[in-house]
Amino acid sequence: MSILERIKSHSDKLTDADRRLVTTLLENRAEAAYLNGIQLAERAQVHEATATRLAQKLGYKGYPELRNQLQREVLEGQDAANRMRRSVAKVEDGHFLTDLIGAEIAALNELGHCISQADIDRAADMIFGAGRVFIFAQGHARSVASFLQRRLDRFGMTAIALSGRGRDIAERVVSLRPGDVVLTLAFRKQPASYEPLMRHAAQMGAATLLISDLAGPMMKPEAQLLLAAPRGRSGSEFQTPTIPFAIVNAILMTIAGRHQDPIMGRLEKLADLFSEFE
Repeated sequence: MSILERIKSHSDKLTDADRRLVTTLLENRAEAAYLNGIQLAERAQVHEATATRLAQKLGYKGYPELRNQLQREVLEGQDAANRMRRSVAKVEDGHFLTDLIGAEIAALNELGHCISQADIDRAADMIFGAGRVFIFAQGHARSVASFLQRRLDRFGMTAIALSGRGRDIAERVVSLRPGDVVLTLAFRKQPASYEPLMRHAAQMGAATLLISDLAGPMMKPEAQLLLAAPRGRSGSEFQTPTIPFAIVNAILMTIAGRHQDPIMGRLEKLADLFSEFE
């Protein structure tokens, strides 16, 4: 298992200090891979013993073993990055598009290691079988949420956007019931309304799905299904929107593939409606 996979599977055991340490470790893995436990704890402003305790919670004998795996993962990533840099070096300075293309490819390659098709299948079936899909997003995540909502509308599904202030969100979820799905898109940090929304969903018996990045395993309460992958070379660099769009597109394609007859029927009906309305 990768370090990220271990964090996901043990997230319910992590304390606030553990989460601060994990955030520090994942934001710049290339640098963190060469810090000892005390140095990493200092960066995260937690007790020096936290690094050892975190490593043991994740199934390692101690922090040195965790760091060894982190170094292996970083080196594997650097091989691809170095190939990319050699390609970029062949062009003149200032070719930002070329560099961006390389970063996008690297991020997409990483996506395949973080999320399996089985995870996408589960998300697709969860959404297709929902009575209503409540889509919660704030900030930059709203662009992805808007795209997803429109596609679900075209599939003939009931998708409801949860945006605005906490009171606005509360008004829209008062009717939440079993059979509904709360789908959250959240990146970098946990949104203020996330915790009460997830608690309410659990109380009402609604299913929950979170699409996120490296911050996803830290968000509490946990969603029933988490789809999380890095959105760039590190948490402190440019974070591409391509990754969440790719996750959402994969879910939409899987819905269409696994439930082809009803979805194609609804799309054909939509085409007829387009003709009538135009």
